Amino acid sequence: MAYLCVKNVALRGISACVPSCVEENADLPFYAQGEAQHIIDAIGIERRHVAPADVTVSDLCYQAAEQILNELKWEKDSIDLLALVTQNPDYLNHPTSFVVHERLGLPDSTMCLDYYHGCPGWVTTLSSVTAMMANGGIKRALLLDGDTVSKDQGANNREERPLFGDGATATALEFCEGAPAMYFNIGTQSDAGMALARQHGGYRNPYTVQTLQADLDRRNGTSQTTEGMDAMDVFSFAITKVPKAMKRLCTNFGVNLDEIDNLVLHQANKMIVDAIAKRMKFPIEKVPSSLQEYGNTASVSIPLTMVADTKAAHVYRTGHQRSLVCGFGTGLSWGAALFETDKLIIPEISTI
Repeated sequence: MAYLCVKNVALRGISACVPSCVEENADLPFYAQGEAQHIIDAIGIERRHVAPADVTVSDLCYQAAEQILNELKWEKDSIDLLALVTQNPDYLNHPTSFVVHERLGLPDSTMCLDYYHGCPGWVTTLSSVTAMMANGGIKRALLLDGDTVSKDQGANNREERPLFGDGATATALEFCEGAPAMYFNIGTQSDAGMALARQHGGYRNPYTVQTLQADLDRRNGTSQTTEGMDAMDVFSFAITKVPKAMKRLCTNFGVNLDEIDNLVLHQANKMIVDAIAKRMKFPIEKVPSSLQEYGNTASVSIPLTMVADTKAAHVYRTGHQRSLVCGFGTGLSWGAALFETDKLIIPEISTI
């Protein structure tokens, strides 16, 4: 187990930006009459914000970053580190953090780092960024997290299209001597790691004319091919490994589960979230959700849920909170974290 304790870093605020285009699951063309509502009840997702072709991760991250900087009144030349995590980069050979750095007008002295990760990405990147900040060499950092997963889904894929939405968040972090410690437990079960992998398009299996055309046909709905995740593998992993990871994190650092105010889980779907919460013996009122309005937003889902769930956003804005969070999926892997916040700055969610 990889456990990490990070001191002297405070989480100051979180902003979010989502596409203005909304897709209603009840209107998806491949459901028979009455079938859509059954699916909605099972997965807990009524609608999702989906990015059009001309909106990318950098667009969403840029707007979220501008918003949190304005709310905190942080000068741009005070940002020492800009970190960005995504699985949907703007370019194949140019870091997306560089794109946002230029658009924000940050100084040359700002360090830019890209992280490539899936659903645990916000937690794993948070562990890396805060560890770099702990000695005070980096005073302020922005952790940008964006995904446009809907663009990867097949138009006729009945299993995946109703699940995935798009969005981005900006998390503001500041060196603060004496700030409560953040605790992390990061792990990977790589023997089952291909369960979520796209098989073609990378350097292991580069596109051929035939496989590229098949992928384009899948995405635009002219093919019935439904390459994608093995849902049962992911469900089994989520309800077994994830609760154990969070319990071990608390045990390792001597934290009582009764002392935790919020359990914020990756928003995979309602069945998985409910099953994990039940195994953790957490009352549902302590488990925020953003599924109904935003769906599964991959690595964005934890910080988005913190600001999108009305009750959660209120308590985060107005008081001290101790949160246990866990992202899980890609790899297969997980990232669990325990941290404290005090009167977070949370702007209203913006759209683009």
